[in-house]
Amino acid sequence: MLHVWPEPVERIAAFLRASGTEGRLEEVLPGSEPPPGLELSAFTFACEGRPVVGLVPSVRTLDRQKLAAAAGCTALRAASTPGFPFQGASVFIDHSVLGAPTVWLELESPRHFLGLAPPQLLRLTGSKTADLLAGN
Repeated sequence: MLHVWPEPVERIAAFLRASGTEGRLEEVLPGSEPPPGLELSAFTFACEGRPVVGLVPSVRTLDRQKLAAAAGCTALRAASTPGFPFQGASVFIDHSVLGAPTVWLELESPRHFLGLAPPQLLRLTGSKTADLLAGN
């Protein structure tokens, strides 16, 4: 039986194929937990007219001032997320995720997740690492 992804998920699958990247696309049942591993939350802001994305472990809190400093901004205001691979955005990943074997990003559907090794995520998004966690 052929499994057909919803269009937004298929777009990610096509992007991974075109980039030669091995990633995992997972679908979970409604109301289920994400796949086992480190789930990331993506926070998007406008920074002096450009989108900035901060990726942190979902169980932690993003420090907006640290993200602003990493991005070279004086202030951030909330903006809509461009979605993976965050094209056109400056992307910053908290350095604490680098030791995880796989990180998971929720896609446009709350039932679909993308799993990547942190170095792959850095390469695909053109990310920089920084200390982005509150309380550190």
